[in-house]
Amino acid sequence: MATMYGPLKFMADEFMKNVNDRAKEVLTFLYPPVKMYESGGELVIEADMPGFEKKDIKVTANRYSIDISASRKEEEENNVFLDQRPSKVFKSIKLPVDIDMDAPVAAKYANGVLTVKLPIKGLKTLKIE
Repeated sequence: MATMYGPLKFMADEFMKNVNDRAKEVLTFLYPPVKMYESGGELVIEADMPGFEKKDIKVTANRYSIDISASRKEEEENNVFLDQRPSKVFKSIKLPVDIDMDAPVAAKYANGVLTVKLPIKGLKTLKIE
């Protein structure tokens, strides 16, 4: 019985490595999780991106969509048993409103959260007296 345990354990370990690699690939397309809402005449997009550095994040906006991409270097370490963190992410988000591309756009990255504020074209917030 001891002779069967070795090959079965090896096969199970190899299977789990393959599952982890596929999970990492899926996360590359699903990640980062995003929250999008309107606030004060701006479309605000918040993306959770812990573990990435500000210099490695790229945001591209046009009138119809915004693209968020980032990559990080993975250091080779011995005896890594599980690693599901994606090293690259890309997300393209279709915008639900027209963006005023002539107005200033702001992006901020703090505490692992990327916040992008895009002015909405033709939307004004009125102050009620």
